Amino acid sequence: MTARAIYADSEGSADLFYATNFFAPDPFLFVSQSDNTTHLITSSLEIDRARRTAKVSQVHDWEDINREYKKINPDKELTEGVLAAFFLKTINIDTIEVPGDFPLSLADRLREMGITVTPISGQFWPSRTIKTPDEIAAIEKALTITGRGMMAGIELIRSATIGKDGLLYIGSDKLTSELVRGEINAKLVREGAQPSHTIVAGGSQGSDPHEEGTGPLPANQPIIMDVFPRVEQSGYWGDMTRTVCRGKAPKRVKEAWEAVRQGQEIGFANIKEGASGKEIHKKITAHLTKRGFPTGPVEGGRQGGFFHGTGHGLGLEIHESPRIGMKDQTLKAGHVVTVEPGLYYPDMGGVRLEDVVVVEKDGCRNLTKVPKFLEV
Repeated sequence: MTARAIYADSEGSADLFYATNFFAPDPFLFVSQSDNTTHLITSSLEIDRARRTAKVSQVHDWEDINREYKKINPDKELTEGVLAAFFLKTINIDTIEVPGDFPLSLADRLREMGITVTPISGQFWPSRTIKTPDEIAAIEKALTITGRGMMAGIELIRSATIGKDGLLYIGSDKLTSELVRGEINAKLVREGAQPSHTIVAGGSQGSDPHEEGTGPLPANQPIIMDVFPRVEQSGYWGDMTRTVCRGKAPKRVKEAWEAVRQGQEIGFANIKEGASGKEIHKKITAHLTKRGFPTGPVEGGRQGGFFHGTGHGLGLEIHESPRIGMKDQTLKAGHVVTVEPGLYYPDMGGVRLEDVVVVEKDGCRNLTKVPKFLEV
C-alpha cells in the first residue's frame, strides 16, 4: 500500500505543521494512509504534548517502536531509518510519497529496507493554497500585529527632528535604521510574533528591494519599511510595506509614490477568481511605464523601475503559491496574496506599498488596515 510521509521539524516545515497542527523543533515522522488515517511518531520528550494537541489519528513513541523491533531483531543495527521502515511495514505500507526536501539519507535507508520512496514534484498539499475562514482569520490577526509594529516604526520616524546635516535625530542622537527596526521588532515580540529581517531602508539604500537598511536615516527622502513577522501561536505570517518620508518629499518621489499607489489599485481592481496573475502584473507595469517610470537597466548597469513580481501567496510560509508576476498562474477564490508594486532607482531610492488581499469570486477583499501616506 502507498502512503504520504514527511520527516522534518514542524517549525521549519509548513507542510508538516499544516498536516499536524503540532509545533516541534526536532524532526518527527508523519504518515498519511490512503484511508485518511494519520500517524505521528515522535520522541518521549514530545509524546504527551503531541497526544494532547496534534491533529492526527494516532500518536506513537519511537521508544515503543524500538522495543517492538528489538523483540524480533535483537541483534540488528538500530537507526531511525530502520525503525521508520519497521513501523511502515507494521501498517502494511511499502511505498511512500514524500516532499522534495525529504532527507536523502533517510530515503536511502528506507529503500535499503525495502520501502519505495517517491518524491512529489510541486505542491505536496495543493489544498494549502485555498485558505479556510479560520486560516483567513489567522492571517488577519497576523496583519493586525504587523500593522502595530509598522505604526511603532512610523511614529518613531514622525517624532524625529531634522538636523542641519539632512539626517533625522531623536534628541541629540541620529535616528538609524537599526533603532527603527528595533522599535518595530520589539512591538512585534510583545504582540506574540517573531520578526524576520525587518526592512528599514532609507534614501539610496531603498533602491535594492531586499536591503534591510543600515546607519543614519535621511530626511526628505523615502524610507521603505517592510515588516513580515510570523505569529508564534498560529504559525501564520503577516506582510506589509509602507514608504514614508520625514520632511518634504522631492517631486519625483511624490510622483513615484502616487504611481505605485495607483498601480496597487489596478491590482485590487483586477484580482478575482479566474484572473491571470501575469496579466495583472503586465497592467501594473504598463501603468508605471506610462507614468514615466520605465523598467530596465540604468546608469552603472543596475536595475531600475519595477523589476519584481506584483505579489505572492501568504500563509504558513512568507512566500508560497500562487504568484502574481511573469510566471502565469490563475487566481482562485480563497487564495491570499500580497499586492506590492514598487519603483527603484539608485538616484531616487525606493518606493513600495504592500497590502494583503483574499481572492473572492467577483473581486478581492483587502485584509490590511494600516493607512497609506508619504510625508510624516
